[in-house]
Amino acid sequence: MKRISRLILALIATGLITGCKGNSHSYDLHKTLAIITISGIILIFIALALFSNMLRDEVNDEPLFDANAAKIKKQKRLRIFKSTNPFSLSRVQLGVWTVVISCSYIYLQLCMGNCNDTGLNETALILMGISAGVAAGGTIIDKREIQDGRFRHQNSPSEGFFIDILSDNNGISVHRFQKVIWTVIAVIIFLNKVYSIKTGCALPELSQTLLWLTGISSAAYLTLKTQENGPSIDPAASNGGLSGTGPIPQQDMTTVQQTAPATANSAQPATVTSTIANPAIATGEVTSFPNNDNTTTP
Repeated sequence: MKRISRLILALIATGLITGCKGNSHSYDLHKTLAIITISGIILIFIALALFSNMLRDEVNDEPLFDANAAKIKKQKRLRIFKSTNPFSLSRVQLGVWTVVISCSYIYLQLCMGNCNDTGLNETALILMGISAGVAAGGTIIDKREIQDGRFRHQNSPSEGFFIDILSDNNGISVHRFQKVIWTVIAVIIFLNKVYSIKTGCALPELSQTLLWLTGISSAAYLTLKTQENGPSIDPAASNGGLSGTGPIPQQDMTTVQQTAPATANSAQPATVTSTIANPAIATGEVTSFPNNDNTTTP
């Protein structure tokens, strides 16, 4: 934390010394305040991302997490391996758009004059809505998987920022990759439009095509995220589904033939064919047999 504090102070000093001056060569307090605020937001975001679980997945199986950490340490032949929770793609996206839009708003408000006449910005609302919706949907999916007792690939230590956000249980996945790509494209275009604003302080509007592509990529990511981790394994399912919530297998219908002893009125033994649902009772005795004189032979 000491290094972060020193870095913040250095950025503040840089903002005071560099081009935060008005036309009269005096310090522009609005621009200086914008630089300090934006720098503070970015540094706090980075610090929380590195030293907290704000942008990381939830781990619900500590023994499995420790076992995976030991496995990674052995495979990579590391003497020291700091095991931390893996990064979450949905949380990272929400955090990135929060920082980008908030810093852009502060920059335009403090550096571009009076902004009281700005209208409602649809792009900012849509981007924040998509990010918040994806984060909420991802959290609901994670909680449901934990309740179902699924084997979750999130119960493994972080192997690096990009590997974490691009990988599922089978490694780097295309639905995560396309999500990251469209998010990066939208962020770059948004920031370029902010930088291009010379007068006025309204947040830029992105094209409807880009917003639709961002929304479609988010929907595809959430849909396929539900299939990233395998279904829960119920021990009762291996016992024929007699207990628990596991599926009950269909019983095989077995045809059993029994030969009854010959009766006084019949020349040959009678053969009885019966169909039973459980093969386990196929070895039981037949208690009655029909005969020619409609009597029952025990």
